[in-house]
Amino acid sequence: INPNMKTMPTTYRLLTTLKLLLIVFQISAPVANAFSSSFSLLSSSTVAKTTKRNIGHSYSNDNEWQGRQGFLHGDEYRSNSYSSIMRTKRTSLVFPPAVSCSTGPRRHFALAAATGGGAGVGGSYLENTPNQKSTITHSSLSEKKILVIGGSGRVGGSVVCQLVKHGAIVTVGGTKLESFERSKSRWIQQLYSKDTAMQQSLKSVLFEIVNREDDVLMNQILSNAGGHGYDLVVHTAGPFQGKVNRPNGVLKACMDNGVGYIDVCDDYCTACAARAKYAPMALERGVPCIVSTGCWPGVSSLMAKQLTRSVLKEKPHLQANDLTVDFSFFTAGSGGAGVTLLVATFLILAEKSLVIVNGRRKGVDAMREYKRVDFGNVVGKKDVGYLNLLEAASCHDILGIGNVKTLFGTAPSFWNTLLGAMARLPPSWLSDEALMEKLAFFSLPIVRLVDYFAGATNAMRVDVSCQKDQTVKEVALYAHENLEPCVGECVSAFCAALLNGSVKPGIWFPEEAIDTKEDVAAVLALASVGAHTVKVKSTCGLTQQDVWG
Repeated sequence: INPNMKTMPTTYRLLTTLKLLLIVFQISAPVANAFSSSFSLLSSSTVAKTTKRNIGHSYSNDNEWQGRQGFLHGDEYRSNSYSSIMRTKRTSLVFPPAVSCSTGPRRHFALAAATGGGAGVGGSYLENTPNQKSTITHSSLSEKKILVIGGSGRVGGSVVCQLVKHGAIVTVGGTKLESFERSKSRWIQQLYSKDTAMQQSLKSVLFEIVNREDDVLMNQILSNAGGHGYDLVVHTAGPFQGKVNRPNGVLKACMDNGVGYIDVCDDYCTACAARAKYAPMALERGVPCIVSTGCWPGVSSLMAKQLTRSVLKEKPHLQANDLTVDFSFFTAGSGGAGVTLLVATFLILAEKSLVIVNGRRKGVDAMREYKRVDFGNVVGKKDVGYLNLLEAASCHDILGIGNVKTLFGTAPSFWNTLLGAMARLPPSWLSDEALMEKLAFFSLPIVRLVDYFAGATNAMRVDVSCQKDQTVKEVALYAHENLEPCVGECVSAFCAALLNGSVKPGIWFPEEAIDTKEDVAAVLALASVGAHTVKVKSTCGLTQQDVWG
């Protein structure tokens, strides 16, 4: 057992899980009956035996890791040119041809930077114009016409509300008018019941029927759109886990019509495949795009960029690959998540958690070992365990950081127990999106019950240290009482940066899109307007204003 981590006893996990399932069946008998057919399907399926992997082994290179895990055979990766780019030391931005990635478990381990490796990009983010005052503010959103795909959901609805609050003219794109009307009613009657001006603004939000995979339909909407003339499209329906081989009609239509694009994609392979396919077109047509925005990923990546940039500036004898970045995330209950986010969470449990150790990729079992992390006076100390999150790959590939891990925890504690127990299920079950969607619907009643008591607190902590220079101890902390408005505030901050003209044409991850330290601080300031805790602890002279504006 790692002395810095604690492993929950298996007996305790199983007993707690059994107890929770009994509660679920008592409270949600009708839902349980509806789910029984899919559960019996599970029982009858044949599960292949899995071999125990030596997780402690650090592979000599990406190809060895991918070869041993079987990632580079069959139809999982068919692009020889892409594989050759992975084997080549990258010193500049490279956009390879389209990549075919597996939709099965652990898929984005195999994906090294499609847009330049650690040395190339990692060193360049220090080369900024010094003391250049940022012009990124919420005023950039005023009177801008923005189409929010998936705006009827929890994530999309929070983005809609924040954009409307800052004067944007918003249209929601979705598949069902009824869902939009229900969400709109909720915004007006529950979220802003005491804000008459905001209620009137929300009443003006329009609806457009869209199919996010159909670029022909999306082209008609963006090119004509009844005269709307959109300035920006925000894709809040993902793309989430397992969508790497599904067409992104929204992004394609944005390229065709020269409209800026932002999404909340939480899957590294999916995001990189989109970059590989559309980045040359975005550059040629002058279209700025940011993928994987939000609180995490998104704001978390900018927190890491600001901390590591400060260390490398103050300690010129250090390189980016000497540094260690630990991402720790906490969400009480489900954070008010809807079915889509629950499905994404279940799919992530099918994957080994990517950890970067001395520049090498290795995998760790998800939600097995837990570490106690302090998220500040309000949130307190929480248990977090390994989970395969996008920041591990992007921080290494984009910023060149040599040691990265991502940890996640929730409350009450039996949620961690349940997630850990689920992670032990066969990956073939967990990676079955249709099955996980049924499980999400089945779980929703108990999830909502627990959320009622647990709240929806969201917290992020980024720690930067260095084995070569143990005086390096940088910490940035962010905490918000409610994940739902938190996501909207974070996404709208990136929207303001793009509409301000601060994002270059191309398709970028957040740590690439927001370049100068002043712009990073400005975006973090906008993203933290509703946060109750923003803190910085630094041994390299970094101040609160340097990070949070």
